[in-house]
Amino acid sequence: GKYAFVMDAAGRNLHQMFYQEQPKIDAMREILRQVFEAVKHLHGQKLMHGDIKMLNIVRFSLDNRLRLIDLDASARIVPPGGEDETFAGAKFSSAVLPPEMIKRIDTEEQLEEFKKYWESENDEDQKKKVEPKPYKKQGTVKARYVVKSFRTEEGKPAMPVFEGLPYEDEELVRASESIDLWSLGVLAFTLLTGESLIPSTRDDDCASGNAMHVLYYWGTQPEVLSDRFNKIHDVPARDLVMQLLQRDPAKRPTVASLLDKHPFFHSEMSAGTEDQLREMKECLQNLTNQVKIIHRNVLVIKELSYESQSELLRTRHVLLKGIFEATEVRTPTAFIVLNSKLPLAADPSDEEAKNKILEIIAREDGSGVSMKTKHASVAFSAEGVDIDLEGDLKEYRDQVEAG
Repeated sequence: GKYAFVMDAAGRNLHQMFYQEQPKIDAMREILRQVFEAVKHLHGQKLMHGDIKMLNIVRFSLDNRLRLIDLDASARIVPPGGEDETFAGAKFSSAVLPPEMIKRIDTEEQLEEFKKYWESENDEDQKKKVEPKPYKKQGTVKARYVVKSFRTEEGKPAMPVFEGLPYEDEELVRASESIDLWSLGVLAFTLLTGESLIPSTRDDDCASGNAMHVLYYWGTQPEVLSDRFNKIHDVPARDLVMQLLQRDPAKRPTVASLLDKHPFFHSEMSAGTEDQLREMKECLQNLTNQVKIIHRNVLVIKELSYESQSELLRTRHVLLKGIFEATEVRTPTAFIVLNSKLPLAADPSDEEAKNKILEIIAREDGSGVSMKTKHASVAFSAEGVDIDLEGDLKEYRDQVEAG
């Protein structure tokens, strides 16, 4: 006889829910929690789903909860070294696969070997799905990319046909939890940003070889990852996606650990984390402002130091100039026309007579020098020269200053 599974009728799939209901962050948290719990159950049964995406998640009207469907790509998880090892990739949606599932073909020999392996495949849809996709740069094909898929033996859906396999046996990826963890990261990224992680088709396959190129080199250019992850504004959600989308499969956490401990799934912890981050940002901003103030003050002090040095240099220059002109210069550098004859110059050996003719006085603060005679006095300072004439010579003061 024949048998059939009868299941409860499902309402919308997650794709319809997301684009028609437009859930907010709290609703998306609950959606992801239910999906993670379903995957946790599968992994507890040592099963890999292998094709987690929006179209394979539906909401049952019976209890309004989500279910994972379409286990065509599933495989039993066998520990390394165990008997009857199984592999991922017999069925797939390439846009939700991790980097380790992508193969680069560089030579024509590799391409011909790949085509020969698949020419006996009877499923035309599968043959089309596995076709190598060219990676083009400036219109030139640089390489081709494929999924590390394989034909299967009849009656053994997870057992590859190794004969003629276009890549080494060890390049096949064993079924594991890490495959599903990456797919959960892709799903979470789409829910939280409204964008595909990489350009993809309606069936969640890579749209081109260029999209597969991005996936193949994922994690080798940190600035590219930073631009993508920063599109997720919720900090705990961003951290969740970053942990799931790690290039190294061994570094991806388990679903159980994320459900138990990650702040995104614990709103009270999430809120506390956000508060701590906000306080840290405010503290950092205050420190930055204080550093700016200190920097400005240092510049002011530095400027004052320069001004003080300049002032001292000017004072020294005026003082030395005055002393030099009073004691050493024999050739006059300025002329004053007088209406009476000055007394004869003193005998150079008569110091008392010379002091009567010219009296040199230095200011106590060191800012200048003044020279005084019977009929005139001259003061030298940083501000300039001040001339004072006495007696009948006062009327010539303006002329002297102009000269």
